[in-house]
Amino acid sequence: LDQLYDIMNGRSVGRPFLYLRGLCIMNMTLLYCAFAFMLIIIARDYLKKKYNIDMDNINVKEIKTFNDLKNKFINSSSTPTVSYPVIKKGTGKCSLTLVNAGANKATVMATLRQITGLDYASAKKVVESVPATFMTSISDKEADLTKKALEFVGAKIEIQ
Repeated sequence: LDQLYDIMNGRSVGRPFLYLRGLCIMNMTLLYCAFAFMLIIIARDYLKKKYNIDMDNINVKEIKTFNDLKNKFINSSSTPTVSYPVIKKGTGKCSLTLVNAGANKATVMATLRQITGLDYASAKKVVESVPATFMTSISDKEADLTKKALEFVGAKIEIQ
């Protein structure tokens, strides 16, 4: 037990024990290297799945900032141009734009959810990103009814 204590504290206790201590340090180094290698593999897979970044084709000398990296490897056509959903009915030629949500945004969100069938997060995005075109290719009658319902709760709507 005293020899084990001496090994742990780094005291010289003889050649066989120094050899064992060296193996322990070497094994820990290998363990740390394996752990770092696993983290690199996990980060590489995450970047490939989440951002479509292929780490095999990266040349570090060419990339100066993260924006260069993003512009080079992320396909800009796959990212949406608006952060809220646009409902396309295909029955007409009108579109509705929310110009102002008014004082009571919660009521406008609830009415918008009932009319369009959007979920809470999508309706919130539409209300927060004013002016927002939220319905396209709808008939004149449907556009007029939707406009009246949303204006009743305090929103300002434009038919285009």
